[in-house]
Amino acid sequence: MIQVGKLFQKVPYYVRDLECEYKIIHDIEEIVDEFLSNYMMTTADLYSVFSNNRDSSTNLHIVVNDGAMPKNSIHPDFEHNVFDITYEELKDSKNKTTKVNSLMFIEEFQNRREDALAKTFDEIMGCDGEELFISLKQEKLDMFNPSSPNFDHRVNLISKKELILEVCKLFDISSTRLYTQLNPNIVKHVCKDLNITYKALAKEIGYKPDTINKAASLGKVSEQLNKAINMYLENLRLKEFLKDFDVMKSTLKKILD
Repeated sequence: MIQVGKLFQKVPYYVRDLECEYKIIHDIEEIVDEFLSNYMMTTADLYSVFSNNRDSSTNLHIVVNDGAMPKNSIHPDFEHNVFDITYEELKDSKNKTTKVNSLMFIEEFQNRREDALAKTFDEIMGCDGEELFISLKQEKLDMFNPSSPNFDHRVNLISKKELILEVCKLFDISSTRLYTQLNPNIVKHVCKDLNITYKALAKEIGYKPDTINKAASLGKVSEQLNKAINMYLENLRLKEFLKDFDVMKSTLKKILD
């Protein structure tokens, strides 16, 4: 993770890729101040603030120093009407006696040279010390859209499940919530993410509309239907790749001509 940009009380407070744009400094400072005030903390308790989603500058993840958060807070959970805010405490130890956070998973995967998995955890994952979860709001988690980075993140999390479970066991963290999030009603979510109707999906995969409607309403998707939908998504992904390849080839041809 590359830390760039301005400082908040001498602490790098906003971590982004170099190509990404920043929000106005005052916007971030106001949100940080609101968050700290909500939990009766000060800037001395702040470790850093960074984007949990590299594609959205309105998704912020706040990390505070170990022990800074009230144990049994009487304050309401912090919410913002524009920004999606997640937060956690920074822990130096990997023992269960201290709170495990997503940064520790990132470090572990980097040490194992699992860079793609580390990137996935960096961009969409959270950990509250008890369980892993996807930190993006459901309406923004377009993980069944092959043109979205979240599609690849989902594939990565599923294909590397054995490794993730191994690290979860090491940290004594539950992965149940994560894999529930990764396997919702596939019919509903594919249609939502691709902005198509059940009837259109049925036509694309060669099923009767009634079968698709029933699967969507009851949430019962047969293994055969699940495979058909995933094959359809992979075909869409391949088309996206070929389209990008054609653009690259055309650009190269213009340069050489």
